[in-house]
Amino acid sequence: MNNSALVTIIIPVYKVEKYIRKCIESVLDQDYSNIELILVDDGTPDRSGQIADEYAQKDARIRVIHKHNEGVAVARNVGMDAARGDFVLFVDSDDWISRDHVSHLVSLQKKDDSDMCMTTEYFTQKTDTQTSVEKIETISSEKAATLLLSPKLVVGSYNKLYRRSWLESNQIRQNTNLFSGEGLHFIVTAAQHANHVTISNRKIYFYRRNVQESATTKFNIKMFTNNELSLDLIEKDRIVNGKDFLNMLSLFRIHLKINGILALISNSKQNDYPEESRRWKREIRKMGIPLLFCGNIPLKSKIRIICVILAPSLWSVMAQRKRNSIFKGSV
Repeated sequence: MNNSALVTIIIPVYKVEKYIRKCIESVLDQDYSNIELILVDDGTPDRSGQIADEYAQKDARIRVIHKHNEGVAVARNVGMDAARGDFVLFVDSDDWISRDHVSHLVSLQKKDDSDMCMTTEYFTQKTDTQTSVEKIETISSEKAATLLLSPKLVVGSYNKLYRRSWLESNQIRQNTNLFSGEGLHFIVTAAQHANHVTISNRKIYFYRRNVQESATTKFNIKMFTNNELSLDLIEKDRIVNGKDFLNMLSLFRIHLKINGILALISNSKQNDYPEESRRWKREIRKMGIPLLFCGNIPLKSKIRIICVILAPSLWSVMAQRKRNSIFKGSV
């Protein structure tokens, strides 16, 4: 690949009037100029779509697609269908990217002609600084899929570059039956089909954790059950069978159930959803205890499993304090 490769940046737009300008401007300020920006207005009821149109009138690299609301997975697929670039990447409209975001991902792709590349670190707190020692490596598709299920990474379609022709030839798209967990399903599926994946620990993405309108900050029982469906589909469609991958998939399931339990407790919803509460507690014990003896499971995850099994209410209070601290210091 040479520097003339066109990179398509796809941003779904929905209820982000407060944040969309900063997001768009961070894209237009890239030090890699050969880009096209596709803004997919997913039937947003606020002025976000109008703001997108304003920018499109000023910059020929921008295209805006207006559609009725169908969810982020459909919006990203619409963007992929309209993309003209050799490569595509996604940005969430309430986040923003560093000036070298595209150029760094392109440089990773050039290293070993990878179908997919990504960075593993993010700016999430106001006090965050750039990675002091940059590490770049190319790993197998199975190792990449395993890493994406690891609690070390923030889940999302963003912060990654994908070869468009490869996505199309493998018919890799966002699953439109998922409104939560669609990003995880997409990236794990993509990683498994890649020739290999090049990764870096450089921070090039600013991820907001304090957006109150975000689906990740509101309690919704359907969000948890839909995430469970996402993991079911990952297991059903998997093409790798390594022990480390299967252990990380099980660990992800456990963390999801733990988050469900803690959300029920902190929102005083246990009596509203007794069946889910009992099932999640039962499955945490059944699946979690064997993982305590697995070498590739992080110590923090083992401690979390033990604490939730022994004292879920106390752990819920501690977890809420940590979340409040994270939201307060978020970028």
